[in-house]
Amino acid sequence: MPHLYAEALLAPGLDVSFQWRYQGNGRELLGVLDEDSPVRGALGQAIERYERTVFELYLNKPTLIEWANSQENLQDAADQRELRLGGAHVFQQFIELLQGMQMMTDREDDPERLSFIHHNIGDVMGFIGQRSGSLHYLEQAALSYEQALEIRTQEDAPLEWGKTTYNLGMVMQNIGLLDDDASMLKQALASCKQAVNLIPREEGSTEEWSGAMCTVGSLLYQLGTHRRGARTLEQAVVALRNALTERPIEKNATSWALTQNNLAATMQALGEHEEDIGALEASIPLYDATLKAVNADALPLVNAIISANRASAMYALAQESDYLDMAEASVAEFERLCTLFDGTEYEHLHKSAQERAQRGRKLVTSLQV
Repeated sequence: MPHLYAEALLAPGLDVSFQWRYQGNGRELLGVLDEDSPVRGALGQAIERYERTVFELYLNKPTLIEWANSQENLQDAADQRELRLGGAHVFQQFIELLQGMQMMTDREDDPERLSFIHHNIGDVMGFIGQRSGSLHYLEQAALSYEQALEIRTQEDAPLEWGKTTYNLGMVMQNIGLLDDDASMLKQALASCKQAVNLIPREEGSTEEWSGAMCTVGSLLYQLGTHRRGARTLEQAVVALRNALTERPIEKNATSWALTQNNLAATMQALGEHEEDIGALEASIPLYDATLKAVNADALPLVNAIISANRASAMYALAQESDYLDMAEASVAEFERLCTLFDGTEYEHLHKSAQERAQRGRKLVTSLQV
């Protein structure tokens, strides 16, 4: 059971919530449709256009179609053309087809198929909700997943039940982030932990297992930074390191880079919380390794996010250690990012980088005295 959701790319350096869509398994949704379905070809193209994209998560964006038509910052012109031609509308059509299939499927005769349909409705509803910032769509996705879980029990289909539980957790995570709701993040964490225990850690399911474990780590980070909990952040470090064991760079460089970045961000948060120079020092080479794996030409925004994370870790380390050279390096990096974002539609990121650079210059001045 694939999903269309992007995982959280932790970004303490710019104080925004980024999502990274990289999984590459969305085309499996085409198996739901008949070969001669008029939507099948368009859906395949639309899914491909959304792979390997990066975006910010925030409330009350326009509708998915209006949002798609407004984009100027996608990786290439083909992405923009596809979206402007209304590719996003295909997902709306797909939901209508799935709902029609739902109406024609009897629960008593084929509960497995009906559960599968509810799961896929949840996938597409949640995708639209995540991309458009719509709590309504995310809540509808959660309802669809709950309906799927009611039809088939954990005992009858533990793997499918676990994957649906994981997707439900991802939806609740997005709701919690959009609504700044710690209780929803806790519910999301409980669901994802349950999924980790149900999805086998073996060949054929390692990507699902490591994805669920990475999401557990990200949720622990988000809860730990929300309530300033060292113990929660320590648990996040353990979870992300466990995820990395099944996400080697040789197997999937992008999933490795996302997890490695999130581990570095968690080490950084732990170091800042505990005033731990060792943890802060450990985070910087983790960011360095991540940047080597993320090509700035192919993924400029991802590279910039991780660079900002690294610069913020250097600033925090300079604060704790009085390392002048570290403070100066942080300022230089944020000034480079200011130049990178200047004149783009990322005005708020430009402003954030400016503020970080200014704060760094003040630290440099104080350390020079």
